[in-house]
Amino acid sequence: MSLRSIGGLRFRLAVKQILSFTILVSLLAWGAYILVARHIYSTVDEELQDRFIAVRSVSQIHHNSVTSLKEQADPEVREQFEKSLRYYQILDLDAKVVADSDDPTAFKFPVSAQARQALETGRATYDTFDAPGGTRVRVYNSPVEGQHRIRYLMRVGTSLAEADDTCRSIALFILAIIPMIVLTQSLISWITAGSALHPLEQINAAIKQISILDPSRRLPLSGRGDELEQLTTTLNAMISGFQSSFQRTSEFLKNLSHELRQPLTVLRAETEHALRMGDLGEDYRKMLSKQLEHVELLSRTLSGLLATAQTDYTEIRINRQPEDLYELVKTAVDGVGLSAGERHVTINGNLQPNVIGEFDAGHIWRLLLNLLDNAVKFTPANGRVDVSLSSNGQLAIITVADTGFGISPEDLPHVFDRNYRAPAAVESGIPGTGLGLSFARSIAEAHGGHIEVTSRKGEGTCFRVILPLHVACHGPERTAAEKTLMIN
Repeated sequence: MSLRSIGGLRFRLAVKQILSFTILVSLLAWGAYILVARHIYSTVDEELQDRFIAVRSVSQIHHNSVTSLKEQADPEVREQFEKSLRYYQILDLDAKVVADSDDPTAFKFPVSAQARQALETGRATYDTFDAPGGTRVRVYNSPVEGQHRIRYLMRVGTSLAEADDTCRSIALFILAIIPMIVLTQSLISWITAGSALHPLEQINAAIKQISILDPSRRLPLSGRGDELEQLTTTLNAMISGFQSSFQRTSEFLKNLSHELRQPLTVLRAETEHALRMGDLGEDYRKMLSKQLEHVELLSRTLSGLLATAQTDYTEIRINRQPEDLYELVKTAVDGVGLSAGERHVTINGNLQPNVIGEFDAGHIWRLLLNLLDNAVKFTPANGRVDVSLSSNGQLAIITVADTGFGISPEDLPHVFDRNYRAPAAVESGIPGTGLGLSFARSIAEAHGGHIEVTSRKGEGTCFRVILPLHVACHGPERTAAEKTLMIN
């Protein structure tokens, strides 16, 4: 898939799915960690309660002293009691220590607010302390009764090192496994998005095969009955409507050509006949000449309009024959020589002879006339149009450069657009339809070439036509040097 078209959508779909999945997995992992950690610490609290019961059962408190009865206790209770001796403390009602661990390295519990609360209310509480060495200690505070029903506070603790290590290992495991899960899901999401968008890629490829030149093609139906098939059906119906519209337009153009060309031909012939009559007055002759100019302008406009419009509905048919571009360019230059002379514009031709290739002579001649006619029209009196022809063996390059008004940078990208005329050209009053350059580009592209244009406002414009030669044969050299034409 193309990253610029379908691939862009595929990437966005995959990213959205991956982000949603990552957030969901992270929340689930965080929730699972909290539940597991809570269970681990709850197990520690339950163990503390068991140790408290064991310590309480073997301890006898009287007159602020404690007597151990562990020798009379059963082995299981004795074991629990031995485990509790490192973190063990008994306080009286004044929070003074009555007894604590005999181990000098044991952690000495500070009297916390939780401990005082348990002593005052008679309800068990828990404390967590930071012990030396970076470990934590969990303490269970529970009131007990001694001799004469005097209340004391027994505190039993245990290290949280093992529980903390377990929770830390679980957290590290989760942090390590989540990227792997997300990476796997990313691959799955990418494949899934590609599979989901594959029908769109097929539709896109099929659409590229449909053109005005071949509007009979249709988009393939998947047969799944899903939304994409409904879209394809709708597009096929729209294409069918376009095809009918194109066919009607094509017929209209053909009829329009026939209906308009005939009266224009008659009008031109009658006007020319009237001009040849010798008994016309000067004013009447000028009026007929002006009318003939308008008829010719209308004929050229109609020809250009029909030719350019038909390129949108039918393919320009190229009848390639071995031709010498030198002869075609020279003929076109000769054809505009009279018009250039009337405008006092000089045409210089620097033409390489014997540039032989396979071309449609009629279409190439129309292309050249369009470029030369524009160059002459938009070049002021005493200006110059330079025409050159050269070849590198594979390509032919035709250059038409003038010293005319030039094209502004804003208008330059649009000069080949159909019906486009620059505001400066409209204001100048120079006749034109904006169709000639569009038609010229179509001819060049039909030959497998293209047209380039450069221009500077007030300095002139240069058109370069690049055409592949498709060389059929090599004729003899006409001269050792290039021939130069000078037409005044």
